[in-house]
Amino acid sequence: MSTTTDEVTLSAECTLAQRPGYEDLHHECRQITDVPLPHSNGLLLIKRCGCGCHQSGGAS
Repeated sequence: MSTTTDEVTLSAECTLAQRPGYEDLHHECRQITDVPLPHSNGLLLIKRCGCGCHQSGGAS
């Protein structure tokens, strides 16, 4: 059984923005950087949003 760690995780705002009528919510996403867990070695408290609008100067 193979597992992948390349899954895209979206913020709540970007997930909702995929629905018709809510596209403008991409501008409300604030999850644009990883937030590390304090005093840890590489563990994340919050992973950044993987939405394409944050990748190359998109909506946010």
